[in-house]
Amino acid sequence: MSADRDRAETGDERRTRLREAARRLPPGPGVYLFRDVGGAVAYVGKARRLNERVGSYFARSPQDSRRAVQFVDRYVHAIECIVTDTEHEAFLLENKLVKRHQPAYNVKLRDDKDFLYVRVDRRHPFPRLGLARRPKQRDRDTTYHGPFASASALRRTLRMLGGIIPLRDCTDREFASRTRPCLKFDMGRCCGPCVGLVGEEPYGALLTDALDVLEGRIDKVVVGLEQRREEAATALRYEEAARHRDHVRYLRTATSHQHVENSALPEGDVLGLHRVGELAEIVVLFFRRGALVSSAPHTLDSELPDDELLAGFLLQFYAKGRPVPREVLLPGPAADAEGLEALLTERRQGPVTLSVPQRGGRQRLIALAERNAEHGLAIAVEQRGHQRALLEALSERLGLQQPPETIECYDVSNTGRTAVVASRVVFRHGEPDRSRYRSYRMRTIDGQDDYGAMKEVLTRRLRRAHEDPLPDLLIVDGGRSHLAVAEEVRAELGLSGLALAALAKGGRRGRGVTLAAGERERVFLPGRDEPLELDRNTPEEYLLQRLRDEAHRFAIGHHRRLRAKESLHSRLDDVPGVGAVLKKRLLGAFGGTQALSRASLQEIAAVPGVGSALAQLIHDHMSGEH
Repeated sequence: MSADRDRAETGDERRTRLREAARRLPPGPGVYLFRDVGGAVAYVGKARRLNERVGSYFARSPQDSRRAVQFVDRYVHAIECIVTDTEHEAFLLENKLVKRHQPAYNVKLRDDKDFLYVRVDRRHPFPRLGLARRPKQRDRDTTYHGPFASASALRRTLRMLGGIIPLRDCTDREFASRTRPCLKFDMGRCCGPCVGLVGEEPYGALLTDALDVLEGRIDKVVVGLEQRREEAATALRYEEAARHRDHVRYLRTATSHQHVENSALPEGDVLGLHRVGELAEIVVLFFRRGALVSSAPHTLDSELPDDELLAGFLLQFYAKGRPVPREVLLPGPAADAEGLEALLTERRQGPVTLSVPQRGGRQRLIALAERNAEHGLAIAVEQRGHQRALLEALSERLGLQQPPETIECYDVSNTGRTAVVASRVVFRHGEPDRSRYRSYRMRTIDGQDDYGAMKEVLTRRLRRAHEDPLPDLLIVDGGRSHLAVAEEVRAELGLSGLALAALAKGGRRGRGVTLAAGERERVFLPGRDEPLELDRNTPEEYLLQRLRDEAHRFAIGHHRRLRAKESLHSRLDDVPGVGAVLKKRLLGAFGGTQALSRASLQEIAAVPGVGSALAQLIHDHMSGEH
């Protein structure tokens, strides 16, 4: 059914049509897609029984206050489905379709970085504390401790820990080549296992103490430090005593948030959920060896019911590559919990249990997570209120019809005739939404043609408006001429309702360039002969500068990566007989193309797989281009 026909329907007629469409869905597993009035995919869901799940959205009257009913009544205009053989396949297909369509109402985790883990390789007699982003589930000889949500806090703790518990931090190669203690031994930050100054058993005790500290159990270490402090003070070594005192204070401060210990959940994650309207906060508490080691808050915009919200969050949070715990405690039931358990079990390669505790110690952990979620949401609501006021001020200043909840900004970057690229950055509610950033490499433009590049990028983006919803405000970096390009593309595609603006060059903060005295940022708007000059140091000026700087940074970063890739290609990939494996071997042997270009013929020929004839070709080629 066309969008025009949809708009002609009354609400009751549309509900009746969709209810009948839901009844005709097959009874088996699969994925369903809800499309909005413009035909874009608004939501992707999975179900064990398609007809029952989708039918549940239409089972009650529109006066029903359930979130699911309200969501469907406001946004859904068409239903599609894809049948799968199993519920597991439905989960996997849902994940692919969410990535492809970027639906507006599916759960989106804006902070998608992996957490840090402390890695201990037990194969070495004297293991060191390393860091890892993606632990290997099958690596039985290596243990991982964490996760830790704050990388900076973890690194700071490890630096301080080196002065308290003198474990080695050198590489295995450095360890094997030492013949005398290094400087860190003289500083008291290493116990010298490389030269036999400590045995495996006492070193193992130090390692256990260090891991206990990282997991919040500091009592044993603190007792030892207090004893050494008293001994140093008695011997009048006051500087040493003060150092021990500071170490104790730091340990207590660094682990103050970890002092929650429990016997109800030795190993697992606990989720807390709190909502205010369409804004939801989910907090994950990580318990390892019975102690709280870290937490991860996530603020989400979602009109989905709680069970769908939890299922979507779990599916994304425990994405492939991130370790899955043995047990996850939930504040309420998740949609398709059995199928989700099966999927997480496969990812973990071991049993995973999703449970909703109702009483006892585990329910108290849920209550703790929910209190954290409530606190986090209060901060998010306050922040959202400030951002709303900022967007309202920007809307009034630019003469927009409504505050721009979603803003896109575009910038073009090139140097010379190569690697012309453009960037799109997206701000939602005044903050970056990095999951929607995009980079573009030009297909039809060659050379320094900023206007042609901007036209190509905007045309490619706006033609996909049915798949990627339009922003409330689209900004181009470049002034009046670039605004004219944006207006031309908008007219060609019939998008007269799209708000446009252009920012003048100059005055980026943080780049060593400042505005001249009395000079103000200029914003070019359609239908205005003169640019709008923003007052200095106002919130709306700062927001627009953030947008432009972020677009510039993102475009430059993509451009540098492309140039580096092209530079690498020009040096090695054009040498006959050098494939991907040999190229990696050569770069690994010499550390990069510059060192390779300075290498002698004999040094190149010594690399495994390189004969004398090929070494001559590589030497001549690299010498010629260096």
